[in-house]
This record gives sequence, structure tokens and C-alpha cells, in this order.
Amino acid sequence: SGVHFETEMMSQGARTALQKKNTEARATTGSVWAVLGVTLFLFNGVRRVVPVALQPFYRGLGPLGWSSYVLSSLFFAYAEGYRGFQLRFSPLVVRRALLLDKEQPLMRQVLAPAYAMAFFHARRARKVASYALIMGIFFLVGLVKRLPYPHRAILDVGVCTGLSWGMVATLVIFARSIRSGRAPDVDPCLPEEP
Repeated sequence: SGVHFETEMMSQGARTALQKKNTEARATTGSVWAVLGVTLFLFNGVRRVVPVALQPFYRGLGPLGWSSYVLSSLFFAYAEGYRGFQLRFSPLVVRRALLLDKEQPLMRQVLAPAYAMAFFHARRARKVASYALIMGIFFLVGLVKRLPYPHRAILDVGVCTGLSWGMVATLVIFARSIRSGRAPDVDPCLPEEP
């Protein structure tokens, strides 16, 4: 019974050490690449839609159009930027990025942005959610591209706002984690190890 207690204490100690290691935040090459890669991915989305989003400034809009333009930006700032990115996606990305230390396999390091977005080495449900989200975005982009002016510009300003918020949220959460030495307190959705 004393051996069982000692073994139990060692395994609890090992679990505590592992949990501490997994919640510590240190910038590594892999974590920086993961966060910068995700940020560049989001920036590419902004870069693609910003020309259309700015069309109303030289093509003009009526009062209802300008009201819709501002409301679209506010709606996407809250729904996509704050709720989607700042509260959910960005903490997950940073949490997973901070797991990329030198002990991680080379493939995870090289594909760090995809790893951080949970496209692989994640629980099945998280991977399905990540792939469904990206496919849904591509589908919606395809639909929005077919909209005429000014409807597309009104939606694109919202998308620009949401994606920009997401870039900033991801970078700020990463910087705060490194400064405080603590990873975000979110489930990294790692698969169960055998």
C-alpha cells in the first residue's frame, strides 16, 4: 500500500509538472512561426477584400448605404472579431502555438500555423470544426463575390473589421502570454495519447 501511494504521488507529481510545462509561455521559433503564420493568413484575407470594402469612398453611398456600411462593420467587429476571434479562436491558436517547443516533432514545427489552427494533431471534433470553419468561409467568400455593388462592399467592410480584430487579438494574446509567462487558460484540444 505504501508503494501504491508513492507511485500515485509520483504520477501526480509528473502530471503537475507536465501541466505546468504546458501552461508556461515561452517564445520559441515554432510558437512565433505559428502566430505569425496565422496572422499572415488573416492578413491575406484582409488584403483581398479591402479594395472592395473601400469602394464606397470613391463611388459613394446614400444615407441607407452608409448606415448599413457602419452597422456591418460594428456587427462583424462584435460577432467575428470579439466573440469569434478574441474569445475563442485566438486563445486556442496561442495556446497550441505555445506547445511548440524544441521537443515537438519537426513536422509540427514546420507546419506550425496549421498545427496552431488545429488542422492536425487535435481531437477529431476540433479538427472537424476547424475544417468546417475554413470550408464555410471559402463558400461564403464565393457567394459574396457574386454580390453587386454596394452590397459586396458593405459585407466586405465587416469582414475586414472582423479579420483585422482577429489579427490584433492573436498578436496581443501571444504578447501578453509571453510577458506574463502563462499560456491562455483554454483547452488545446490535443488528442488522447495511447
